[in-house]
Amino acid sequence: MLFDDFTFAMYLTNYFSWCIVVNKSQSRYTPLICIPYVSSLITHLSVGTTSFVFNIFLIFLQAVLLRKDFHKRQYLQILIGTIFSVFIDFTLMLVSFLNPVDYISQLLLLLISCIVMAFGVLLEIKTEVVYLPGDGIIVAVSKVLNKEFGKIKPFIDTSFVVTAALLSIVFLGYLAGVREGTIISALIIGSIVRILRIHLGYYVDQFLDN
Repeated sequence: MLFDDFTFAMYLTNYFSWCIVVNKSQSRYTPLICIPYVSSLITHLSVGTTSFVFNIFLIFLQAVLLRKDFHKRQYLQILIGTIFSVFIDFTLMLVSFLNPVDYISQLLLLLISCIVMAFGVLLEIKTEVVYLPGDGIIVAVSKVLNKEFGKIKPFIDTSFVVTAALLSIVFLGYLAGVREGTIISALIIGSIVRILRIHLGYYVDQFLDN
């Protein structure tokens, strides 16, 4: 099964929700977003546009790493990545009125975004849906190295963070796109996925089977 219409709609709705909280909390600096965010500051393009370019680059890397094992259906990541990029710009306008200024509110939104994103990863695992490019590159590296997804993810996330930090220092002259949210997200999302899988995995399976 690739995905049915309802599963696809649920999948996109989940990431739409994540885009809303990610743009209004410290979580905008998650490993997946920090490079496009810094790139947008450097190029003065929108975060959605730089995310699209970054996604294409990640898909290209997957194809190079996996070669004949890169399934043709994974080219749909271009579509998913494009929709995701559009969501980023659209949700910025949609929730422009929401501007948490105190640190506690920002951390609360960060936690919400991590939970929503973790649920999205759970859906990817359970529905065998086309990956987001950021997740696809982790899957590709894990297959090449014959390592578990969870063991590879921290290294990939760290490489994103380091790259974003270097780009900001070299081109902007200061550190941008890397904050507390970057570190917190990298540390807890994997654990949240495991918790959700233990407690909700069975119910998600039953729901999808019906």
